[in-house]
Amino acid sequence: MKTAVQTCIAVLLACTTAGAVAPSDAERPVMHALRTHGPIVIDGDLNEPDWQRAEPASGFTQKIPRTGEPATEQTEVRILYDDDNLYLGVYCLDSAGRRGVVVNDITKDFFTLDSDGFQVVLDTFHDKRNCFLFGTNPKGGKFDMQIGADGAAGNTDWDGIWYVKTRIDERGWQVEMAIPFKTLRFHEAEEQVWGINFERRVRRKFEDSYWAPLPPAYRLSRVSLAGTLQGLHGIKQPRNFYLKPYLAAPLARKENDDVDFNPDAGLDLKYGVSSQMTFDATLNTDFSQVEADDAQINLTRFNLFFPEKRDFFLENAGTFNWGRPKRRPMYGPDRSRLLDLIPFFSRRIGLTDDGQLVPIRGGARLTGRAGPYNIGLLSMQAGRSAYLPETNFSVMRVRRDLSKYSDAGGIFINKYEEGGRSNRTYGADANLRFFRYLDITSYLLKTDSPGKRGRDQAGDLEVSWRDSLFDVRAGHLWIGENFNPEAGFAPRRGIHKSSGEFSLTPRPGEHIPAVREFQPTVEFDYITDPSGRLETRRTAARCGVLFSNSSFILLGREANFERLDAPFEIRKNQKIPVGDYRFEQYSAYYQSDRSRIVSTILNASTGGFYDGDRDSYGASLVVQPSYQFLARVSWNHDDVRLPSGDFKTNLVSSRLNYSFTTNVFLSALIQYNSQDRAVTSNVRFNFIYRPLSNFFVVYNERRSSSGTVIERALIAKLTRIFAF
Repeated sequence: MKTAVQTCIAVLLACTTAGAVAPSDAERPVMHALRTHGPIVIDGDLNEPDWQRAEPASGFTQKIPRTGEPATEQTEVRILYDDDNLYLGVYCLDSAGRRGVVVNDITKDFFTLDSDGFQVVLDTFHDKRNCFLFGTNPKGGKFDMQIGADGAAGNTDWDGIWYVKTRIDERGWQVEMAIPFKTLRFHEAEEQVWGINFERRVRRKFEDSYWAPLPPAYRLSRVSLAGTLQGLHGIKQPRNFYLKPYLAAPLARKENDDVDFNPDAGLDLKYGVSSQMTFDATLNTDFSQVEADDAQINLTRFNLFFPEKRDFFLENAGTFNWGRPKRRPMYGPDRSRLLDLIPFFSRRIGLTDDGQLVPIRGGARLTGRAGPYNIGLLSMQAGRSAYLPETNFSVMRVRRDLSKYSDAGGIFINKYEEGGRSNRTYGADANLRFFRYLDITSYLLKTDSPGKRGRDQAGDLEVSWRDSLFDVRAGHLWIGENFNPEAGFAPRRGIHKSSGEFSLTPRPGEHIPAVREFQPTVEFDYITDPSGRLETRRTAARCGVLFSNSSFILLGREANFERLDAPFEIRKNQKIPVGDYRFEQYSAYYQSDRSRIVSTILNASTGGFYDGDRDSYGASLVVQPSYQFLARVSWNHDDVRLPSGDFKTNLVSSRLNYSFTTNVFLSALIQYNSQDRAVTSNVRFNFIYRPLSNFFVVYNERRSSSGTVIERALIAKLTRIFAF
């Protein structure tokens, strides 16, 4: 017994001390860029003489599996520049040579965790909160994103113009990357000082290492812990003016209707007003090439949330973020709870609540920085539809930096309908950080709506602490009964919600070699009406284990209380009656190593459900024999037993991806939803014939469960970017 206790204490001490506090700002590494003497050809071969002149950044440090120890494989990074581009030359040495390289995907914005990879972040304003990220793998796949709020906000849908080539040899693999200065934003100064950091992933070892070391709790996007890039002299922001016209040729047919052919054209414009501000405009906006939404089955009494996928709204979307975005786990299921409040939700523009398209006549956006201020202005004009009048949506978002890690700001949103009706939302927020790990987030919002006066405010206060071992959060939210953000998302109103979470991430290291990390977690939500009467209570306890091969297992228990003051229609012609309900659910989740040719995800839960019972099962099979091909089949099943009647639901989806090259892709998504009794198909061919210029062929189809075609469409779309 004594030996077991001593072992447990030793493991806990090892977990607690693993990954000491990151070095101070004064201890962060520094590297220098070197101006080129001759041209650099982006071919993946670092054979130009200038690469030999540049001093390499090396000495990477592991984040996982052995925090703080030197990387087991060496990485050398050199940086050059000329008047137009920043160049990165990287040699990822590998003791196993070609045999050690793992690549599972080369699609645009590929899933970086499943392949060997190299990534760089550039904090071009050196404000320790905003940056650009560029990444690749040994086969030249491209991944880029914008990052804000020191890693808390990320936009992977941002696309920049940049170039990369890679080459695999007997010593490892090389990267040659060119990032045009017109893709970036930076201060106007003779000498530039940027924040910079690099990540190297060796997938077969499940090892991540960084040039500027990071604690295990953080990712490369934690730009406040980056190193420094010096030596950039005499660079200027080039004139940034782009025109991007499109031509679309859609053929569409609905059941019992003729074929419609309505060719269309439109235009996007981008202009760099200054080195820090960008103006975007769009005319007759079209999103016919956008991938279909993932189907969902709703067994709750609240509206489902579908994320934005349209590129115009995704670009620079972080400027309009509100509060600190919720973190999502890198491994295991996405446990994001119901979103409580988003003051501005861009899917309200050009889409009805049931996903029907509304024509967008055009709009404009101004985003960027002015001194310590981040500014975002947006105005979009949606046309008239069968159910909605012509509507203008306008948003103004301003944030001011208060310190290296804190900011405060405000937002104003106006929805103005033809005929004079308007709905407004406005408020202020603050995001504060102390002692590097302590975050305090708060906001206050108010709406003005015709016929809704009083009790039209909402507010939130959240305090969190996150370091290498602890992840603790507590907060209180309240939303008035008449709070009505028609250009936002607030599925539940008239509530006071207290919530909290306590997680540990002990890492046993060599004490338990097969385990990378334990993840015990306790959560609670306590929701009342404005008078303090309990409406919902949820407590959950889970324990996850991340293994050294990246497989993951999670076991959990959840206890619920729900009070229904009105009947809840769970499906057509079936309701759960008024009453108080107490029920528990037990769940299990397993995810295998996703870098293997065949991987699986299995999940199951069982327990009570209001006045009955519910069993849920899910399975996903992924077959990936090469980096060019992926096939995924998923199935989710619910078996619900209630006094008012039993029923079952099924959601089946299959996804096929084939990458001919790093710029030619074919994908298919086929889904069956038993709730809608429909099969939907979305097939897309995408040829990126030059950066940010695309040719799409898209086929959409919707069938009833009996096989009858409800609607189908074939769309060809061509976009071309012209830079001036």
